[in-house]
Amino acid sequence: MTSSSWSDYESKFIDLLHQAKAHGAEVLVTGDLDMPQHGCWHDKVTQQVGLKLGMPLWLRPHKQVVEEFISLGFHSVIVTVNLKLGMRVEDLGKTLTLEYIQELEDRGIDPCGEGGEFHTTVINGPIFNKAIPIRHGEIVYHEEYAFLSLELDQP
Repeated sequence: MTSSSWSDYESKFIDLLHQAKAHGAEVLVTGDLDMPQHGCWHDKVTQQVGLKLGMPLWLRPHKQVVEEFISLGFHSVIVTVNLKLGMRVEDLGKTLTLEYIQELEDRGIDPCGEGGEFHTTVINGPIFNKAIPIRHGEIVYHEEYAFLSLELDQP
């Protein structure tokens, strides 16, 4: 686990990629759909480290992707919102559901957050041995963003 600031995000990300490669990783797989600046950035950092880049969702329809994700049994929590792109502080901590996705679309927000509206953390799904037990921590603000920290909820 590591944390970073806006200024050292890329260098820390590259350090983590080096660690992953040292443990046998060959490919960085991202969930990007169609934001070329993200694809180009991921391409740049993986080339620096000597990893391949996999983007299996590239150019797939956004709503179809998120509906499939939910129907497969994945659970994700909103942890970052851009307050200038239609998201609200109250969205932090919400779980992606079909109903919530419709609410986001009704508000003019991309259902996958591909425009930078929000980010999620996946806490459970069919490939997990068990759900990651979490509790909501503090909300931190930086410029137009609000971040919800998640803490492990140990029984």
